[in-house]
Amino acid sequence: MTRTHSEVEVNVQLAPGMEAGVQQYAREKISAVLGHTARPILFARVRLDQTRNPAADRPVTARGEVDLNGRVLHAEACADTPYEALDLLQDRLQARLDREHPTHSH
Repeated sequence: MTRTHSEVEVNVQLAPGMEAGVQQYAREKISAVLGHTARPILFARVRLDQTRNPAADRPVTARGEVDLNGRVLHAEACADTPYEALDLLQDRLQARLDREHPTHSH
């Protein structure tokens, strides 16, 4: 079954202890990327992890995967907060989409 961006539920996995609002923010960011393609979307998922090392630079990692009709786009971004990591992840997924499918609709 193929779905358009408005029909896809973005699966978001949060590290323990992250605030619940991050989940909706992640869905909005990835849905914005999905809205830039007319290709069938099989799945979209985001995983947010946070290191427990207090001395770590950019302790939050956001990983995203989007399956566009069998072609899976991957991206990863690290930042100080989950929101910053998701902003960067959105930019990286959009850049990959632009490279993979330069004729997508805006």
